Amino acid sequence: MIKISVIIPCYNVSLFIDRCMESLEKQTIGMSSLEIILVNDASKDATLGKLLLWEMKYPDNICVIPLEKNVMQGAARNIALGYCHGEYIAYLDADDWLVPSALDKVYRAAKKNRAEIVNYLSKKVYGDPANDDPSTKSGKKDRMIVINSNEERLGYFAHGDAPLLRGCWDKLFLREFVMDLGLKFAEGVFDEESLFTTPAYLHMSRVYELNEYLHRYFQNSISSTYNLMIDLKRRDDNAKTWLATYEELKRLGDLETQHELIEWFFVINYYIRSFIFAESRGIKYDVETVNVMQDTVHRLFPEYRKNKTLMGMKLYKKALELVDLEVNEGNIDEYNEKWLEICRENQGGI
Repeated sequence: MIKISVIIPCYNVSLFIDRCMESLEKQTIGMSSLEIILVNDASKDATLGKLLLWEMKYPDNICVIPLEKNVMQGAARNIALGYCHGEYIAYLDADDWLVPSALDKVYRAAKKNRAEIVNYLSKKVYGDPANDDPSTKSGKKDRMIVINSNEERLGYFAHGDAPLLRGCWDKLFLREFVMDLGLKFAEGVFDEESLFTTPAYLHMSRVYELNEYLHRYFQNSISSTYNLMIDLKRRDDNAKTWLATYEELKRLGDLETQHELIEWFFVINYYIRSFIFAESRGIKYDVETVNVMQDTVHRLFPEYRKNKTLMGMKLYKKALELVDLEVNEGNIDEYNEKWLEICRENQGGI
């Protein structure tokens, strides 16, 4: 039986993919329990050749999907989902890796607690990965969360100790749960994960928090994440993904049943985090885009200032003031500077 399907989108990662794959090869759960789906997203380097060598080594457990056209991570993950047979699904980026005990621990936690999602911790690694501290300890206790109502769900996130961020690579998902909800990633954008994870959060009833640093997030200096040209292109991607997320939550009927939580999520993620991302990288907004984003918030959530959870968060007080500030050519520079000040006060982001 395949316990976990591991999905890895790959684009020009010939320098890193072997390290990633070796970390899976060393998993104590055993390769026979894994199904590794590697999507070669029309790489222009030696990535495909390396992937095929791994497939030849483990033909029963590794599947390479070669794409002729680059579709970006969201679409690559969606394509891979159709090839999954595992009881659970894990996502991994090709320049990251897992500690040897990772998948065994998350699988055991999922089975024992009948969890739809197991959340674990990720540690950023700078410089030479060989210098990484292999410790997984965090000092926090594991805990099982059972959500029986939308009120309990709101309380779980509102208390400020919910560890669930938008990323997919520090979580294990029950495949049946993913398929029943029809979860998909946003396509054609860089910030694609919220469309997948947010509906999952609004429908999960059992989530286990495994508070160990099992995932290593490699801070690659040549990665597209830190390429200014790419950052300029992706400035509006987060906003696009959250508009798609809004439509998906509307389709699922969640806007009526979980309005306060969605309103809170949307204002913070669609508006505030879009500006935080841009300003922390020195990217400025123009008047037209700011006005469109402000109008969108007011159109979709005209009474957002009555949201007690949102307005009660002191961390976002200054940022929320900028949602209603009239922006024109005369004060656009001052407006962008205010976001930069917020970034500085909160060490690059909130």
